[in-house]
Amino acid sequence: MNPVAHTEQVAPIHVPSPAQRLFNVSRLHVANPYPTLVVPWAITAVIFGLNIAIAQMVVSAAGGTSNLDADAFQYNGGITWIVVFMLVVGVQAMSLTFPFALGFGVTRKDFYWGSTLYFVGLSVLYATGLTLLSWLERATDGWGIDMAFFQPWGLMENPLSTVWLLYATSLLGAFFVGAATSAVWVRWRAIGMYVFFSALAIIVVGAGWLITSTNSWAKVGEFFTSTSIEALALWSLPFTGIVALVGYTLIRRATSR
Repeated sequence: MNPVAHTEQVAPIHVPSPAQRLFNVSRLHVANPYPTLVVPWAITAVIFGLNIAIAQMVVSAAGGTSNLDADAFQYNGGITWIVVFMLVVGVQAMSLTFPFALGFGVTRKDFYWGSTLYFVGLSVLYATGLTLLSWLERATDGWGIDMAFFQPWGLMENPLSTVWLLYATSLLGAFFVGAATSAVWVRWRAIGMYVFFSALAIIVVGAGWLITSTNSWAKVGEFFTSTSIEALALWSLPFTGIVALVGYTLIRRATSR
């Protein structure tokens, strides 16, 4: 008898598209959704509740809102904590998730731009959520006590589109500043951080010295007071873009030690 030849069919190898690879990296960041999708909202709820309680005590002690200044609760900066928190998220993305991703064979390029996609998505998500809360704040006359928690420092007088833009650009900038700073650590470890913060201190002090020596503080103040919030938010985008490119340049040569 002639042996029967069997031909084995080999399944085709699926090669993910560039877009799919970036999406997969974004999914990697939400493998544990609590740090970025649950904890920030929970902390915001706690801070908001504490601020409402304190404001109510002040109103009660004063005998009603009519006995308080009109802007007594208009400059609450409690919500700004979330910008700092997202900076920490950017730090953790490079220092913790980066080595983990390399272990799965993810390239440095795909990891960074996939993380960028995630940063953009988070910025849009939180900017939209906080803007909706700002709308509710307006609809309830500042929670019944004329308090501006989600839109402090006069933002209540601006369109909601301005509130959204300011949140989106601020959060996006925080993500990339955190990522770039952490990339210095991933690339050069402690020595890199020493050099980085030393250089940052020199730049800040040098800029202050230059402005002082040229008597330009009045011009600096005039720029920020005369420029619209929308323009200031848009002006931050080139800075964010530069920081993003710096972070990419650093991470593409980093090792997962």
